[in-house]
Amino acid sequence: MLKLVRIGFAIVVSLMAIPRPAMAAQYVIDPAKSELVVRLFRGGVAAAFAHNHVIRATDFSGGTSFDPEFPSATSMSVETRADSLQVDEPAVRQKYGLTEVVSDKDRKKIQATMESAEQLDVARFPKMKFQSTKVEKESDGKYIVSGELTIHGVKRSVSFPVTVSDKGEELRGQASLRFKQSDFGIKPFSIMLGAVRNEDEAILYMDVVATPRTNIDLAD
Repeated sequence: MLKLVRIGFAIVVSLMAIPRPAMAAQYVIDPAKSELVVRLFRGGVAAAFAHNHVIRATDFSGGTSFDPEFPSATSMSVETRADSLQVDEPAVRQKYGLTEVVSDKDRKKIQATMESAEQLDVARFPKMKFQSTKVEKESDGKYIVSGELTIHGVKRSVSFPVTVSDKGEELRGQASLRFKQSDFGIKPFSIMLGAVRNEDEAILYMDVVATPRTNIDLAD
């Protein structure tokens, strides 16, 4: 009997020694300090007559649960209004090193084309979403995030590296993701039998700042 008690005590002690995931800290994205930008690249034999483009999301929300020691307890989600995307804003073009000037007239045409049924079809597909499914830690501040990205009503599995800096009152994640528009049912813009077109591959740049979730955020 005494032997059984000792064995039971040893089991309890060993279980207590197993590291337990802490409660992941809850954060909400601060859109005013964050940026989501997609870059599109010109192509075709007459590419000189086209533009490279930058598209910025102006209305998005989301949050993250973050535990640097237990990545399995970490998750993130982001949702963007498709009609909030703004194309070729002068300041954003300058930030990404695009020196060509896009006139207001051309910007309006590009914006209308992007929102149309031939491209994003924002009336039919008003939301773009990302929801993580797995987070793996590579090293301090370096993670691989996998999840489901939904654009144009099409959901695809994606994976990308993220650099995270935790300043206590502010969590910042920076990442980039290459994807093909055609994978989401979007036919890249093309005219003159493809002599002037956008390349299929695009790059999504993410610079996301999140702050601790409050009771008000939880109520929302």
